[in-house]
Amino acid sequence: MLGLPHMRAGAEKADTSPVVSEPPSSSNFAMDTREGRVGNAFACERCRKHKVRCVPSDTASLCQRCQKARVECIEHVARRRPAKSRSDGHRSDSHTPNRTREFDKKLDKLSAIVASMGPSASPSNLPSMATLPSQRSDGSQHTPTPAPAAPQLAPAPAVLKNPILPAPDVNSGDSLAFWDSIDTMACVGRLDPVIRTIGLVHMQMLLETYRVMVDSFPFVPLPKDCSCQDLIHQRPILMLAVLTVSSHDSARLQTTLSRELRKVVMIRVMNGDKSLDLLQGLLVFIAWHHRYMEVQSISISMLLQICISIAHDMGLEKEANAIRSPLHKDNPREREIKRTYLGCCFLVSNIGLMNQAKLQPSSFSSTLRAQASEIAVVWEHKSDAVLPILVDICQYMEDVNETLRDQPEHALVARSQVKRLSDKWESIQAASKLQAKDFKSLQWLLLAARIRLYRTASAVELVDRDTPWVNGFRLSLRVNCLRSIETFLDNSTQMSSGQYEATSIVDWLNLASTMTNLSQLALQMLPLPGWDPNELQIVNTFEYFRDQLCSRMPHPREASDVDNDVFERFRRTTAVIMTALRDPLGRGSPNAGTFELATGSGRTVSLLQDLPSLKPNGVGNGTERLPSLRQINPSFDISKSDFHWRFLMGMN
Repeated sequence: MLGLPHMRAGAEKADTSPVVSEPPSSSNFAMDTREGRVGNAFACERCRKHKVRCVPSDTASLCQRCQKARVECIEHVARRRPAKSRSDGHRSDSHTPNRTREFDKKLDKLSAIVASMGPSASPSNLPSMATLPSQRSDGSQHTPTPAPAAPQLAPAPAVLKNPILPAPDVNSGDSLAFWDSIDTMACVGRLDPVIRTIGLVHMQMLLETYRVMVDSFPFVPLPKDCSCQDLIHQRPILMLAVLTVSSHDSARLQTTLSRELRKVVMIRVMNGDKSLDLLQGLLVFIAWHHRYMEVQSISISMLLQICISIAHDMGLEKEANAIRSPLHKDNPREREIKRTYLGCCFLVSNIGLMNQAKLQPSSFSSTLRAQASEIAVVWEHKSDAVLPILVDICQYMEDVNETLRDQPEHALVARSQVKRLSDKWESIQAASKLQAKDFKSLQWLLLAARIRLYRTASAVELVDRDTPWVNGFRLSLRVNCLRSIETFLDNSTQMSSGQYEATSIVDWLNLASTMTNLSQLALQMLPLPGWDPNELQIVNTFEYFRDQLCSRMPHPREASDVDNDVFERFRRTTAVIMTALRDPLGRGSPNAGTFELATGSGRTVSLLQDLPSLKPNGVGNGTERLPSLRQINPSFDISKSDFHWRFLMGMN
C-alpha cells in the first residue's frame, strides 16, 4: 500500500534527489494534488475527530495515535474545489455551475456537427413510431438525419405520421408532470419507476384502447376530441383509471397501476373529496376489477359503497331526477352526470344480485329509465343507444328476484309468473336485436337474465309438489335452464380474443356463474323423474364449452404473468371443476393412475392423506371412502353462494 499522503511526507523530504515529474493522468490527478500539500488538511478521520495533529508512524498507512490505539487508520478524503475551466481564452464565471459549463460544451459540439452537415436531398418516409411508449405524438414533420440504406417498410397511414424524434414543445413534460402529481396525491412512498416510463404516446394508445373497451361499460365514454392532455389537466383520477384498465397487455404494469390508483383514491376519500372525476375513476376501476383483483386489497363491495356515498353527497340522484327545461337537456354536463349515476346503479344492481349478503342491489325507477331514453335520443356517443335496454334488463332481473323469492309458492302461481317473465324477456330481446349485433355485452346480459329466470324458478319450493303435473313443470324448468346455459356459452364461443380483453366484470361474473350453474346441474340437483345428468351428457357439455372457451381466451404474453392473468385463473378453476365432475363421489383417483390431485396452485395433494392408518391385521382397510374434493380443498364448494367470487380469484 502507498499509505496516506501525510505519511509519505517524511520519505519525500529524505529523498532530495531531483525527480523528473510526469504529467499526471486524469485518474490520479486528485491523489497527486493531495500529495503535494503539507499540513493537517489530510489527517486521518480519528485525528480529525479529536482535533489533534496526525503524525505518521513507522508503519505504512498508520499514524501514531491509531497505531497506539490499535485501530484502523482511515484516510480522510479532502474536498477540493475543481479547477476552473477556460474556453476561448476567457475565464468562466466562478459562480457558474459545472452542469451549465458541460451543457455549453455539448451544445458547441452539436452546433459544429450540424454546421458540417449538408441538407438532405429529400425527406425519407420513416415508419410510424406510435408504438413506442416513451415518445409523444406530434403532427410536425422534421428533416431526418441521413441514414444507411435499409429495407423499405410499408408506409404508415396518414393519420399516424409521426417523426422518430419530435421536436420538444411546451407539452413534452406533461407526462412527467402528471406522474409527479399522482406521486404527490399518493403521499405513500415513491411512484414505481415502471409507471414513469409511460409517455404521452403510450398514454394516447391506451386511451384509444379504452374507447374500444367502453362498449362493455358505456357509462363513462370519452368525447371524440378528448386527448390525453385534456384528461391529465381536467380529470387526473379518471386518466389514471383509464390507463389502469387499458394496460392489460402487461399484467405487471396493470397491477402496479391498480395499486397506485387504490392509494390515491383512498387518500382522496379520506380527505373528503367529492368530485365527478373521483366517482368516474372509481366506476371505471370497478368495471374491469377482475383483471387486477387481489385478495389483500379492498373488496369490490367496499368500493361500490364508496361510490354510492360519493354520489349521494354530490346529490347526483337529485340532479338526475330533477325536471329541467328543454334548454338544459342539451347540456353535455347534465348528460355526463346522468350517465355516471346510471353506471353507479348498474354496477350496484348487477353485482349486488350476486352478492346480496354484502351489498344490497340497487333499484331502477321509471325516472331513471326516462333519463336513459333522453340520453339515447341525443345519441352523443355510439354506446348511448344501449343505455335504455340495459336499464330494462336490470329492471327485469329485479322483477325476477322479487317475484320468485326463496319462499314456498303454489305451482299454479309459479307457473303463471314464469310465463309472464318469459314473455317479458322475449319482448326485451325483440326490441334489442338491432343493438345486440354491435354490442356483445348486451347479448351476454340478456342471456344471463334468462338463465337467472329459470335458475331461480327451479329453486322455488312448491307446496303442492305431489300434484301429478308439478313434476313435469319442474322438469321443464331444469331443461330450460340447461338450454339457456348452452345458448349463453355457445354465444361466448363466438367471441374473439380482443372481445374477451374488453369484457367487463359484470359479463365475467355472468360467465363464471354460468359455468358454476352448469356444474351444479350435474352434481347437486335433487332427484327428479326424467332428469338424468348422464343421459343429458352435462359433463361432456361442460368439457366441450370449457375447451372452446380456453382456446379462444388470450394467453399471457410473459411467463411471469401466468399467476395474475384472469384467463389463466379461468383455465385452472375450470380444470378443477372438471376433475370434480369426472369423479363426483371421490371414490377413485382423478388422474386415472395415481392417488394425487392437481390443485389450482400447481401443487399435488394426495388423496390418501385423510385415510386412517393401516391396521396390523388388515381388518377394516379399504372399506372407507376416499376423501372428496371438498374435503381436500374446503374452498372448492360449488354449493356456496359466493363460489363465483372464488371462481374469479382462482380459488386462492
